[in-house]
Amino acid sequence: MSKPWRTVVKWHFIAKIVFNRFKGFLSNTVERYLKPKEKTTVVIEQGFLQGTHYKTLASNKPYVRFLGIPYAKPPVGKLRFKPPVKHPGWSGTLKAFSVGNMSMQYSILEKKVVGSEDCLYLNIFVPLEEQNEKKAVMVFIHGGMYYNGSGSLDFYSPDYMIDENVIVVTINYRLNAFGFLNFDIDECPGNMGLKDQLFAIKWVKANIYAFGGDDQNITIFGESSGSASVHCHILSPLSKGLFQKAIMQSGCMFNPWALNQKHIDSAFKLAYKLGCKAYESKEAVRYLLKIPAIDIVKLITIDAKTNPNYDFVPSVESEMVREKFLPAHPDILVKTASTVPLVIGINNMEGLLAFGDPKIMKILKDTDEIYKLFRSQKGYTKEIVNSIKNFYFNEWNTESGSTKLENICACHADELSYLFYGRLFGFAPKPNSPELRMCKILSKLWTNFAKTGNPNSHDLKFEWKNTRAEEPKYLSLDGDNTLMVDGLLNSSRMRFWENISDTIGSEQKQNYDSFLR
Repeated sequence: MSKPWRTVVKWHFIAKIVFNRFKGFLSNTVERYLKPKEKTTVVIEQGFLQGTHYKTLASNKPYVRFLGIPYAKPPVGKLRFKPPVKHPGWSGTLKAFSVGNMSMQYSILEKKVVGSEDCLYLNIFVPLEEQNEKKAVMVFIHGGMYYNGSGSLDFYSPDYMIDENVIVVTINYRLNAFGFLNFDIDECPGNMGLKDQLFAIKWVKANIYAFGGDDQNITIFGESSGSASVHCHILSPLSKGLFQKAIMQSGCMFNPWALNQKHIDSAFKLAYKLGCKAYESKEAVRYLLKIPAIDIVKLITIDAKTNPNYDFVPSVESEMVREKFLPAHPDILVKTASTVPLVIGINNMEGLLAFGDPKIMKILKDTDEIYKLFRSQKGYTKEIVNSIKNFYFNEWNTESGSTKLENICACHADELSYLFYGRLFGFAPKPNSPELRMCKILSKLWTNFAKTGNPNSHDLKFEWKNTRAEEPKYLSLDGDNTLMVDGLLNSSRMRFWENISDTIGSEQKQNYDSFLR
């Protein structure tokens, strides 16, 4: 895409967001002052909770939404880097009419720091159907590289899934350093964001009966880092028994960005750049507790711009920590992981997301720059890196943009617009459109799976069959052209990376044999 066209697209995108925000403001004002809505009150352990009645976008199905429910005590002050603590509750009735604060973060859209340390809130969406049976529950964990994002209605209003008569819960959790700083001590043990998620899932299990939900039929699902988080809960001994099914969309703990194996270096580096001269963990934590939260986020943002890395993501917890969420490397934990029904998948053009950033494209076309991405990996010579570049870019003319558009389907996160209505972007499908049919197909598959463990039903025109290692197969989701495909997904890429692994292994063995001689 040429620079002038990129500029046009960029400003069109910004204008659409501004318009939708203004429209949302007007809509909320009208709803609040001119069109009072019916309310529903439930009683939970923390107190009385009142939600508001709405109707879904596509089907006008009535539902109640309870927004901004605090599921843990605000993690502020001395609790900044500690695991979540039970919320004491409230007096009177909590009017759950608006979403809670998101975790403090740098907003790419607003180009400033937004959110708050007081961010442990969740939202519950309950369909209003006159049925005595308890409803299946789906808990969504948002993505954002563990640095950004929230469970906000701006991105994740679950209208299409509510149409299928399930309860949906979206959550906020601590991000970046507040969620993942790890000094290997109880005062800052790491994985606080994952422990927030765990606390939220426990809260849902303990309270969802009050909303008509089945606490024995909970599905956790997420996208990108949210998907890697789902994987974490499958692996973690602390999450066992809290959910019955899981869905992982475009992310797992074996992705290179999902685990920091040098977390203690990252922790002291942050402290040092903020002026701390301590070389001892407890002293460094005491220093960081006094630093304003906004200064921490600003520094992380500056670092990310000049040296993109994944400092504040999940990490293996130290033996010094009493309650460990990830007590070992995922390679080890996978051997004793929970056995639950699982849906896992990717989009066909995940990396297309990078094509919108000319800086990234410039890096990816330079072998030396690609080599830097692999410098921490043993055995990746420049010859091997050059073969990686050729494999992925030979068929793409990135400068002229000559790739045929009909060969491009979905990039990273594209499927979310078919599962959720994001009011910030306003991508609402038109009646009887292919997009609306895709929304219904995807939400039907996801909710069928959540209800019974089987995504299939008689109203779908295809059957989604289980895959097996001995007989791999996968479902190609493509609207009216959805079908099962035999074989391994992306088999040519799998063979390519297996060959590289074999080459590196062979060279390392030769070097070792030479050393022994």
